[in-house]
Amino acid sequence: MLQNGLQNFDSDTARTRIHTSAGGTGVRIRLSNIFGTQVMVVDGANVALPDTGNAADPTAIDMSTLHNVTFNNGQTFAEVPPGEELLSDPVAMNVPKLSDLMVTIHFNGLVQYADGHSDDVTPLPGLYVVRGQDVATAPSFANIPFETFNGAFNLSEVEVQVPAKTRSIIVMSESITDGRGAVGIEHPWPAVLASLANASSGTVAVGNAGIGGNSLFNTTVGGPGCCGVDLLDRFQRDVLSRNPTDIVILAGDNDLGGHTADEIIARYQILIEEAHAQNIKVYGGLNTPIGDIVGLDGSRVSTGFYSPSNEAERQQLNAWIQTPGHYDGSIDFPAVVGNPSISPLGVATACYDPESPIHMDNQGYTAMGTLAYDVMFGKTVRPAAPCNARPFPPSM
Repeated sequence: MLQNGLQNFDSDTARTRIHTSAGGTGVRIRLSNIFGTQVMVVDGANVALPDTGNAADPTAIDMSTLHNVTFNNGQTFAEVPPGEELLSDPVAMNVPKLSDLMVTIHFNGLVQYADGHSDDVTPLPGLYVVRGQDVATAPSFANIPFETFNGAFNLSEVEVQVPAKTRSIIVMSESITDGRGAVGIEHPWPAVLASLANASSGTVAVGNAGIGGNSLFNTTVGGPGCCGVDLLDRFQRDVLSRNPTDIVILAGDNDLGGHTADEIIARYQILIEEAHAQNIKVYGGLNTPIGDIVGLDGSRVSTGFYSPSNEAERQQLNAWIQTPGHYDGSIDFPAVVGNPSISPLGVATACYDPESPIHMDNQGYTAMGTLAYDVMFGKTVRPAAPCNARPFPPSM
């Protein structure tokens, strides 16, 4: 499925901006052809920091930080068979914490677009493609015709080399974690968590495994095949295989209406058991409000998710998540983004995304990320500052 107008790569150069969390002394990139049906060939790749002195040009890289990437013990040429991923050789490179990294790849010949993640964050182009040319080492694409897309394609991961005992957190979720409604790469709530953790608690790696529309069953929202394989099917690949110390699971909203709370809870239990088998701590995020957004003048905006039965199931899910002995800890997101003055609970008007009311804005995600930090690290660097404590606007 092609998204955002992106066509298959054909001897193209793709430069992708990736936001990191922990700083380190080296990087590796992971190419993905899991969903492809033909061999993907790469004949050149490199990593660099962006040129911060040329902020007007999002494609510009700092040439003093440019490092070539090799695969399979020193080869610049790599083939990735269908159904597989390929992790590069380590690249010795200083990566500052909370920095952006530019990954440039030249694809040899036709490469099928099958593996991709279209970002929910706006405005976030992130991917710059020069058609039919190998310009992987160009300092900038400013004088070369290029196309702009959002997301990352055929590049599934950037690993930063950190000390062995570094705490690493992966958040497993859907669009609320992916960052739908956030403006700026630093504003999805996992990025807020990463910023607070790295500012106050040393080196902490935070990975965002959120996919918009994803679900525990993948039979609701857009139907089977809509939004990636379901959370259970990708849990090993996207989370457990990365060996995190902690996992946060925020899931269930997208399954309301298609499955009962008991069915959803059964899937929570599978995820928890699999994580605990690897001695990984698991936190459960309470599902955020689905009721109408209500302004002071009484005007309402529907989230499109509310029904009496869905709300009852959401409350049952959240009660289970909070029950001691199920998760290793719970994060009460509704407490910092919900409007306590209305029933059924909706997101407060200072917290929600007007274009998609089931999601948050920057204020809402800041409240969520701050609360997650407070819970997971057992200390408050600053008040959680729930956005629902701020004055509501006079009307919607």
